[in-house]
Amino acid sequence: MNEAPTSRSETAALGTARRAVWIAYAALLALLVISGIWHYLQQHAQIAALLVRILPLVLFLPTLLMQRRRGHIWLTALGVLYVVQGLMIVSKGGGSVLVFAEVVAAGALAVMAYRYARLRGRLDRRAS
Repeated sequence: MNEAPTSRSETAALGTARRAVWIAYAALLALLVISGIWHYLQQHAQIAALLVRILPLVLFLPTLLMQRRRGHIWLTALGVLYVVQGLMIVSKGGGSVLVFAEVVAAGALAVMAYRYARLRGRLDRRAS
């Protein structure tokens, strides 16, 4: 009797975490594209640099669509890598508003993907 309300609240929390992952994913992808185009127009980078920066994120799209728990765990690691990359750019004196926004979006993606993976794991264990 006590498990039904908990399951409903956990299911709602899972849905909220999933939406937050999508928002952070879209924000990070948009920021990477915008900053890549900006650098390209300023002739600081080639178009290939844009592709290299967004390709790992785009490869996780099937994971998000299929709601795979293990993929979200790997997405957490990727978010941390984007945070580290942004912090390295800032430490080299390349800090701009776009870089700071990328660090925040990547951090949000890492945290929310981790939260989704944990909640999904709890629900999967209870279901089995």
